[in-house]
Amino acid sequence: MLLRSAKLVVFLMVLLALASVPVWGQSWAGRGRLQGTIKDEAGKPIQGATITLRKGTDRVDPKADGPKPLTTDKSGKWAILGLANGPWGILIQKEGYQDSEGQINVEEFPVGPVQPVNITLKKPSQEAIQAAQAQQGPSAGAQAKASIEKANALLAQGKFAEARAAYEEGMTKLEDKNLHPAIYRAIADSYYKEGKTNEAIDTLKKALEIAPNDPDTLQLLVNLLASAGREEEAKTYMAKLPQGTKVDPAIGLNVGIKAFNEGKMDAALKEFNEVITSNPSLADAYYYRAMVYLNKSQNAQAKADLNKLLELDPNSKFAKDAKDFLKELK
Repeated sequence: MLLRSAKLVVFLMVLLALASVPVWGQSWAGRGRLQGTIKDEAGKPIQGATITLRKGTDRVDPKADGPKPLTTDKSGKWAILGLANGPWGILIQKEGYQDSEGQINVEEFPVGPVQPVNITLKKPSQEAIQAAQAQQGPSAGAQAKASIEKANALLAQGKFAEARAAYEEGMTKLEDKNLHPAIYRAIADSYYKEGKTNEAIDTLKKALEIAPNDPDTLQLLVNLLASAGREEEAKTYMAKLPQGTKVDPAIGLNVGIKAFNEGKMDAALKEFNEVITSNPSLADAYYYRAMVYLNKSQNAQAKADLNKLLELDPNSKFAKDAKDFLKELK
């Protein structure tokens, strides 16, 4: 019985010993440990630096078998247990700093406390940054700039389809979509110069999907719609322009003339009033409004506008008609 009890005690001791040791099937596992601190060149601790350890004297391969990478805490410190005896490669990485790689020896049963591994990470030199950039090739921003400059040159040469393709290529490389409306305006310009007004209008509307209140895009769209005879649609975009924005008065005049020809005198008067309010020195607007007043039998107002026309522009193309009307209205 005593013999059997002794064997049982030995067996339990073996089990306990096994339970306290890492997974021995891993060649890198053992009882050794490491610890250290990572700082920058000013002596400040670096948080979030990655430490990768691999057994052996070869360069550290993060894909090879080994303990999981660990990171430094806010004090720049790190520590790891369960390392096998012998040489280890250590790789320290942190974005914005040069990688630091070297060799360290692990002792499973050291004499005295384990000395910390203190590493200083350095910022890459300007030459190293430039070399890395050269190796990577032009950045997306540089590629976008090159495409847009190419597009501008093609547009100036009248190669409209090729210019549009280059503009679109530039947009795919631009991370900042705030620049897209300006490029869409350039594409719209290429369509307009090619005589494709409707395509130009559609392109400007795409720009407004990104920047709905962009005054430059709105102004161009208003002008193109008016030139295409789409005055009513132009008016909807005019209403979105910032207060005080100068709008081509021809748009309002065309809308008013159209309403006048359709016999809609109140609508025509409204348009001419708006044009005169914004452009009080525009002589022709007074003539058109006078015609509305005459049709509404408001002769006094008509006379005032006809006289205003002659005062502003005695040589107006409407001057003779204005004088004839004034003679009849006496």
